[in-house]
Amino acid sequence: SLSGSGLSRSRFFHFGGPRRRTHTARMVNNRIPSVFSKTYVTPRRPYEKARLDQELKIIGEYGLRNKREVWRVKYTLAKIRKAARELLTLEEKDQRRLFEGNALL
Repeated sequence: SLSGSGLSRSRFFHFGGPRRRTHTARMVNNRIPSVFSKTYVTPRRPYEKARLDQELKIIGEYGLRNKREVWRVKYTLAKIRKAARELLTLEEKDQRRLFEGNALL
């Protein structure tokens, strides 16, 4: 089949990983591409009445535009609390705890 046509199989099938582009090929308009990470997490239970009422109250109290703004702040606080819990497990004189602990405050 392929051998009779003079074409090799590797020309049609790429068995390696994804082909890598050079750094300059990825640049668009002389900008370095940035990595966008998720800034909020949606709730596990979308229609929990107590949470919906609480979010609506927070939106009205602080003049937020939508639920996503509530979720974004909640996600940011969760990341800070997680980092604080991790730092509290380290010893008090640990260099990382001293440096990052002051940054959290």
